[in-house]
This record gives sequence, structure tokens and C-alpha cells, in this order.
Amino acid sequence: MDKLIVNLSEYIRNAYYSMPVFTNADDRVVSGAYGALFKIINSARNENAELIEIVFPADMSDNSSTNNNALADQTVLLTDSIREAIGEAVTDMESGFSFSVNDNVLNALSDKLAALSPTGQVKAAPSFNLSMRSTSDLGEVDELFRKASDCGPGDKNNYVAFYILTDTVNKDDTKYKEILGMSVCFNENEAIYIPVENFITADYLGKKLSELSNSVSLVTFDIKESYRVFTPFEVSDRDYGYSCKGEHTEDYKSKPRCFDDLIAAYLVNPNKNDYEVSDVAKEYLGLSLEKKIDLFGKKSIREADDKSVVQYACKCAFVCFKAEPLICKKLEKLQMLDLFYNIEMPLSYVLYSMEKEGIIARRDELKAYGDKLQIRISELEKSIYEAAGVEFNINSPKQLGEILFERLGLPAEKKTKSGYSTAADVLEKLAPDYPIVADILEYRGLAKLKSTYADGLAAYIEEDGRIHTSFNQTITATGRISSTEPNLQNIPMRTELGRLIRKVFVPKEDHVFADADYSQIELRILAHMSEDQELIAAYHEGKDIHGITASKVFHVPFEEVTPLQRRNAKAVNFGIVYGISSFGLSQDLSISVKEAKEYMDKYFETYPGVKAYQERVIADAKEKGYSLTMFGRRRPIPELKASNYMMRQFGERVAMNAPIQGTAADIMKIAMINVYFRLKKEKLVSKLILQIHDELVIETLKDEEEKVTALLTQEMERAADLSVPLLAECHSGTDWYEAK
Repeated sequence: MDKLIVNLSEYIRNAYYSMPVFTNADDRVVSGAYGALFKIINSARNENAELIEIVFPADMSDNSSTNNNALADQTVLLTDSIREAIGEAVTDMESGFSFSVNDNVLNALSDKLAALSPTGQVKAAPSFNLSMRSTSDLGEVDELFRKASDCGPGDKNNYVAFYILTDTVNKDDTKYKEILGMSVCFNENEAIYIPVENFITADYLGKKLSELSNSVSLVTFDIKESYRVFTPFEVSDRDYGYSCKGEHTEDYKSKPRCFDDLIAAYLVNPNKNDYEVSDVAKEYLGLSLEKKIDLFGKKSIREADDKSVVQYACKCAFVCFKAEPLICKKLEKLQMLDLFYNIEMPLSYVLYSMEKEGIIARRDELKAYGDKLQIRISELEKSIYEAAGVEFNINSPKQLGEILFERLGLPAEKKTKSGYSTAADVLEKLAPDYPIVADILEYRGLAKLKSTYADGLAAYIEEDGRIHTSFNQTITATGRISSTEPNLQNIPMRTELGRLIRKVFVPKEDHVFADADYSQIELRILAHMSEDQELIAAYHEGKDIHGITASKVFHVPFEEVTPLQRRNAKAVNFGIVYGISSFGLSQDLSISVKEAKEYMDKYFETYPGVKAYQERVIADAKEKGYSLTMFGRRRPIPELKASNYMMRQFGERVAMNAPIQGTAADIMKIAMINVYFRLKKEKLVSKLILQIHDELVIETLKDEEEKVTALLTQEMERAADLSVPLLAECHSGTDWYEAK
């Protein structure tokens, strides 16, 4: 029997502090009691509770404060109201009382709720008023899919919603998600859960979805998970890349298409990076749905009772079905339907394909790399201990601070309650003058390399010898793709020892890696979006942009630019993209704020269009509340209206950078779509396997190497039409280090 346990004082307290206080005709505070009863009724309905157990607070006579007195009084009021509504059907317990739930009981409680309301009326909260059941009868399931297929021909907007329920299991040191079943919903009255058992396999369900996608639009949540069992017709039948103006641009308006509520909700609000079905239910439908982790905990879902599993899966499918038209309408209003259908949705399948392929990581080479790091780490430990005159925990900021700033007397920043700061920026200022500090910085870097990569990556090598990272398209506010479990986008590049980690990643037999990355894509986008003629001309000259900037800023002939001047110009170039301040630039270059400001002033004198662009996008974002990329991606910037000055400054930096970084992300996504479907169209064996910021990696059959490197370069450079050339540089090699 499904039981709803109600901690009465907790329900009343939460309601009392979260809603306006109001009283009844006798001037008795009733807002807490009203809110608590409202929640009890709706929870009972949404959870299909058959029994409600009311638990009393430990002490209902606590009058230590006015608020507690009001809360205690409302607890008594609500208890009496519930007992009056239920009558004699109450079962008393030592800690409270319980009663069975049916429609008559809920109606009686609703009458009591209306009596507590200031207006005498209660607006019904949205609830899951639908039939939820399970079936594993093959004939009935076949008939269900037949009925679902009838939804399509009349109107491509008649969606069939599905939700695949998975359970994470561990097998042979490998984590994978087992498919337990799938729920289906295509009307407001019913959702059906189909468990994977007997003749109904995950492959069978996938085949049915693939068939449906040919004639019916499908909607789900996190569609990338679903691709494990089905390939939509829109993907299997596709042999073209991104289409912004071509014949396929508006296919989504006339042909069946898949819709992912997760991706769509993220596009509407990219500042939220952890959407779950429950969030969509609450935000778009006003429905209360428990999070998966809260409902099932960390145990296997297989251990949960069947009714809870069926209801959860059915509710998820229902939420997908009901929310789709609302989110779609929002996307249309925000002018992001093209972005959603022509970039994000096809990209989701490309990312799935890359995850499935994975990349080979040689375990023995990884261990050898770790052993090599350990030798140098041990040498540094010994050197640090000798310089300090004592052994201590180098990884302890407190002990390190005491050794450096008290025992050795190095100049320190002001000591706080937690001790001396030993942050990287503090130590980097001291490193040139104190060898022990330089050793500590190197030690930290190598220790992180060993723990994060040499040791950490080994745990992700699966039975096939490959690492299958997860590529996320709904995490970053700018639209950039991120990588997790493990994060392959953080593979070090700054030091030679860090770069060597790439040697452990190799292609399969008879293959090489083709690796291409964009050259200064964000600076090129800045040139295009700012329309600065000097910057555009500099790129069309095809010369070193940092050298050209140094020449113009420091007023020296291009041929006489020194390495230091070029490094400083490079820092200014990239700093401008990110809206850097003169203080920030001074920190990066270890120069005075005054000198940094002079650099920036000279830069803006050289490229006046950039300054005008920054002022324009800030003003535009302040007026509209968001920034826009070239492809219509929105980034809300609420920080621009913050009362805190530092927060508003942060908002201005976001307004300057988001259109550029977001456009770079869009261009990379377009390039990935074009490369993937070009490989497919030309029936090549080579596979796209990695995306790291501005870099793409293809595991390339040796016989296809020349064709693939040309294809990869072409598609990346053609991904957008800018006023300056997009340049991609491609290299190949027998491991990732050599290819990069």
C-alpha cells in the first residue's frame, strides 16, 4: 500500500515562512495550515497515496516565541480540521493518526481547504490525472505501437512521447546503464510502461521507435540516451550536413522530427545546467514530480516496488508529452527553433556516435607515464624538504604557508584566520626569486598530472580498451560542449610533460589520427562581429595577428617586433575577447595597472571598431537582458541588473564575451555535423571520435588519410561565412601527441 507520511509541523512551518501570512474571520493565523493542507491533498493525488499518516511534532505546546505560538496553534487547527473531515475513519497512533485515502476523503479535505482560504475558494493545483499501467503482453504492446503510429499522418505536431528508464550497474569494473523499460504517452489520459522482459527486449523497443520515427514526431527527455537502442529516420535517412539556407532548412516544419525536452529547456534557460524531468514538470506544467534519486535512492531501481517504477516512468512520459508544445512555443518566440532543429538535435546524435566509438588508451603506457612522473615528484619532494630544513605535508596549505612565510621568512600577503595564502597566483610571483617555490609549483603540477590523468584515466578504460567519455551539450551557459567521466577536454597542453599524456591515446590497427583545430577562431569572430576594418585587414593579409597587433600597438615595424612584445600583444588580443580589465591584464603580464591600461588604450586606438562593438553589445544586453550569437543562441545575463557593482562588472564581461564564445561554439557544432554526415555520405570507414574546444579528432583508416584530412579541413573552414577567413590546421599521426 502506498503511504504518504506527513510531518505536520514541518509542512506548516515551510508553508508559513514561504507564503504571505493571512488570518481568518476570528483573526487567527491560518496561512501555514492552509499551505500544509494544500500540499497534503496534492501530494496524495500526485503520488496516488492509499494511506496518509499524520505525524505530530514532539511538543505541540512550545510557546517560546510568537512564531512558534502561531505554528503550534495552526498545528492544532489543522489536526482538528483533518479529523472533522475524515470523521470516524481515523486510526490513532502513538505519534499521530492515519486514514485511508479515496475520492470522498480528498473532496472532504478540499472543503476544509476552501474554508481556510481567504476567498473561500481554492484553485486546483495541476496533478497527474491520468491512467498509469504496465504491460508486457507482446500482442498488446504491438497494438499500442500501432495506435501510436496513427498519430502521425494527420499532423506532424501530434507527438508520441516516450521515456526510457535506465539503471546504472557495475560490471567488470565498467559502469553502464541497463535499460529496464520504456513508457509511452500520446494522449492526456493514459501512459503505459513496457518493461524489458520475456520477448520484449531493449532492441525490440528500439526497433519500434525507429519505425515510428518514419511517420510520427517523437518527444523524450535526454534523447542521447535513447540512441543506444534506436536511430531516428531523420538521421538514418540523412546524407547532408548543416542547412541554414538550403532545401532542408525548414524540414522540421513539414516532416516528422524528434524533440528533446532537455535540450529545448536548456536553450530557453542556459544558465540552468542540471535540468531533470522534474524541473521541466514544475517549470512548464506546475506539476510536482520527485527526482529519480529522491524516489529510488542510490540502490538499484530493480529493488523498488513495481508500482513506484511504473508511476515514475509513466509520469516522465506524460511530462514530455505535455511540455513539448509549451517549450516549442517558447523556442519559437525566442527565435531559436532553427538553432534547435538544425544544430542541436542533429548534434545530439553526432555526440552519441562519438561516445560510442571512444578512444583507445594504452593502460601499460599510462602506468609507465605515471611511474615517470613519480620519479620527478620524488626528486622535487627531496629538494623541497632540503630547502625547508624539515619534512612536512607539501599538500597542506596551512603547513606550506607556515614553512614558507614563518620558517623561511618569504614575503607574504596578509595572514587571515585560515592562514597564509599559498594559491598559485601568490606563489607564481615568488617563484622567480625563490627556487623552493618554483619546485613547489612544479610538484603541484606533476602531482595533479599523476592523480588526475596517469592514475585517474586508468579507471575509465573499459573492456574494449577504450575510454568512452560523455559529451554534454546542456551544461555550459555559452553553448560550448563539455566532457565528463572523464574530462578529456582538460588534457594538459602547456608543458611538454603534460602534453606527453597524449601518447597513451592511439588509433586502432591500420588507422591514424587526423587532428584539426581552428586557428584563433574567437579573434576571427571578433573581427567579423566588430566590423573593425584594421582587424579584418590584418587577417586578410594572412600574417601573424599577434605580431601585427604588437607592431601597431607598440609602433614598431612588423619585422622588429620582439618576442616579449608579441607575447604581450597576444595577451591583449585574447584578453580583449574576454572583456579583461586593466587590472586583470596587469596580473597576467606582471606589469603595473597603469602600463596595462596604456596597452589597452593603444589597442583600442588601433582597432576602434572593437571598442565600439563592446560598448554596443553591453548596451544591447542591458536593454534586452540577454546576448545573442550569430546563430541566434541567447545567453540571459541577469547580473547586469544586480545591485552589487562587482556582479554588474561581471555581467558586462559576459555581455562582451558570450556572443563571441557562443558563436565559436555554434560554428564548431556545425563543423561536427558537416564532418559526420560527409563521412557517412562518402561511405568512409573513418570515424569522428573527439571534440576538444576548437579541435576535432578522426580515427582515420590509413587508406583514407588523404581524403579525410582534406575533408576535415574543408568542412571546418566552411562551417560559417565570416568577413575574415576561417582557418583550420590539420595534422595526422600514430598517436594523439604526434597528430597534435
